[in-house]
Amino acid sequence: MKYPLLAALLAGALVVLAFVLGRSGHAPGATATAAEERLDPGYVALDASVQQTGSDGKPVYALTAARIAQGPGSGDIHASQLQMRYEQAGQAAPGWTLSAREGLLPGNSTRLHLQGDVLLRGKPPGSTVATRIDTQKLDYDTHTQQVSTEQPVRISWGRQQLDAKGLAADLKQSQLQLQTKVHGRFKP
Repeated sequence: MKYPLLAALLAGALVVLAFVLGRSGHAPGATATAAEERLDPGYVALDASVQQTGSDGKPVYALTAARIAQGPGSGDIHASQLQMRYEQAGQAAPGWTLSAREGLLPGNSTRLHLQGDVLLRGKPPGSTVATRIDTQKLDYDTHTQQVSTEQPVRISWGRQQLDAKGLAADLKQSQLQLQTKVHGRFKP
């Protein structure tokens, strides 16, 4: 006799619970989003390393980061404390190294947005000294190997230094164009 009463009470409690949860005010879209998040939990990788190769199988660039994350339902990839090494095809000398505090690669994009103590270092072909470019923000196209910024930049090589606002550079072609407010210091 006790078991049928207990079963009836449990069934009633489940009906009340379902009614309360069903009227909790969640919009139908919110439930779908929660379901989508269960299907796409995103990811986080610590001390991560990624290498991109060309169609010939040779390295194009290698990226390391303290943290790489992609949120649920988003194609955006966020990286922190990242360093990227770009190899120049056909060159025996090492390519360019790019580092920044933060990076964002929007979903379905080849343009990496870098910010915070951005540093680009490398030795252009035919040069005897390394070049260093410092800025706070820089965009890097991983497909074309072009970089650009509208922010102030400082370019140093040897004892020489140029300051400017904005630059566009093609790492494949070893070409650099400064935008405005260019000031230089050349020491013998």
